[in-house]
Amino acid sequence: HPLMQRMVDYPQFYLGLTFNTATLMGYCAAAGSLAFTPFALYSAGICWTMIYDTVYAHQDKEDDKRIGVKSTALKFGDRTKEICNNFTSAMGISLMLAGIASGMGPTYFLATFV
Repeated sequence: HPLMQRMVDYPQFYLGLTFNTATLMGYCAAAGSLAFTPFALYSAGICWTMIYDTVYAHQDKEDDKRIGVKSTALKFGDRTKEICNNFTSAMGISLMLAGIASGMGPTYFLATFV
């Protein structure tokens, strides 16, 4: 992630890709193969990482500008709330698809969207 901050405007996306890889590995280890469900959960995890780390990056944006590193906080600027709302919607859709694909019942959906 620190290296990516020097290279790309979206280091939070890279962070999401790496942090959430455990979703795929854990599912594969437990089930013995990959299916649609872990990829939907992986997508939801990436969206969540984009949200929380973008919000967190706003605390450092003045320092980031000064030292020349990049972040989604700088890239999104005044559109951060709108973009994070879009990531929240994408995360919800991904969680819904994961629940449908794995045959979850009403409790899952209620807990996911409350």
